[in-house]
Amino acid sequence: MIDFKVFVDALVKGTPWAILIAGIGAIWQLVYVYSRDKIRDKQAVSQMALEEKKFEHQKLLESIKFEYEQRRWREQLGLQLALKHVDARLEEYAKAWSYIEAVAKHRIDDGRLSAEFTKEVASNIKSWRYAKGGLLAEETTRDAAYALQRALWEYSGTTEDYKRIRSARWLFREALRADTGLGEDMTGQTIFDATEKRQRICKELRALQNKLGISPNAESA
Repeated sequence: MIDFKVFVDALVKGTPWAILIAGIGAIWQLVYVYSRDKIRDKQAVSQMALEEKKFEHQKLLESIKFEYEQRRWREQLGLQLALKHVDARLEEYAKAWSYIEAVAKHRIDDGRLSAEFTKEVASNIKSWRYAKGGLLAEETTRDAAYALQRALWEYSGTTEDYKRIRSARWLFREALRADTGLGEDMTGQTIFDATEKRQRICKELRALQNKLGISPNAESA
């Protein structure tokens, strides 16, 4: 701090004006230096605070960028896996589609639908269920496949038996279409996307399972 007592004592003792002016100049120089240092200190503190804020903001931006890149990578990976899944399903479901064609209505009209033939198709569906096709299928689709397998295996040539085959065939076909994302209408809505349609297919499947003596909670053979 500046000692003004020295300045006052000089005036009292009659110190020459030149010396007093020099003293005043020195005092103002000290005041200036002191004020300048105080301002610089404040500026340094402000600059440091600004740099800290810039660092925190940059850190936040980097964190947001990382999370965005991570989410985008996961989405891209999920999309790639989904596309591979659909491709694999299309390949395996094409095999199942041939089993559906094998019990088309024209075969019974032509007299080609025998108990021996339906058992052979039932065996093929069983093999499909325990191969890649069944592994890729949704639970409802696997249940529908087993229902068709059971209906085919129990076919004895009666009209009632064939009705059960036709019902199981329709359910299995619709389940396969839904698994591959094929829509039932122009909006692309599938039976698994629309709640009422999903409930319908499950309800009809349960009714067919009851007729075939299949327990919904029991592990299929």
